[in-house]
Amino acid sequence: METTLRWIFVIAGLALLAGLFLFGNPNKKRKSKPPRSRRGSNRRRSAKAVERQEPTLGEEPPSRFEDPAPRFDETEPGEQSELEIDTPKEKKPARPEKPAAPAEPELPPLPPPEKVVVLYLQARDNRRVTGAELLSATLKSGMELGEMDIFHRLQKGDRRPVFSMADLTRPGTFNKDAWNTFETHGVTLFMGLPGPLGALDAWDAMLATGRRMAEVLHLDLLSQEREPFTRQHEGEVREDLRAFERSRQPEQ
Repeated sequence: METTLRWIFVIAGLALLAGLFLFGNPNKKRKSKPPRSRRGSNRRRSAKAVERQEPTLGEEPPSRFEDPAPRFDETEPGEQSELEIDTPKEKKPARPEKPAAPAEPELPPLPPPEKVVVLYLQARDNRRVTGAELLSATLKSGMELGEMDIFHRLQKGDRRPVFSMADLTRPGTFNKDAWNTFETHGVTLFMGLPGPLGALDAWDAMLATGRRMAEVLHLDLLSQEREPFTRQHEGEVREDLRAFERSRQPEQ
């Protein structure tokens, strides 16, 4: 029994010593750690305190919006800076302007003809001539597209055409950009007198062109009265033109 009590006292004493060792003075309070949010604000305050600089005499305080980083165009002494992209290049000397060519004077209009002679070329059996066919035959005859959008046989050095060619369909003009779609049932040849050639020479040239185009394009050659052109019509036209030339000769 005594032995048992002795062990109880020993164990109790050891427990008391262990409690004093682990917990220390029970009156001493443990220091509590500040919350994380307060610790963060304290750190920011300390950082701001370090960054804040008091201005000195003779110096202006830095602006709160000023970028303290160095600019790209600031270089240290002795260093070479790069050219800016928008640096203007050397301008080449401007070439002297060429003097404007003098405007050509407007030519007076041609006087109306005193006499007109006409021939017709008409397709047979209501057949239509394509633009490509007509253009080829016209250019081979020595005519070219000119004033009023019709074709002319011209004499070098003279504004007046020897004779001209128009479309039978109104308005009688030709569109140089529509030859692939153009079709016609005929054309008309006509000459105004007086012209760059004598009346009979101009007639011979026009009649030869009409006969050649009628043969190539399979057209009928018609007189001014829209009748088939015959030898008799040819003789009558020649007599009429001779009389016209005689009327223009001065009286002796």
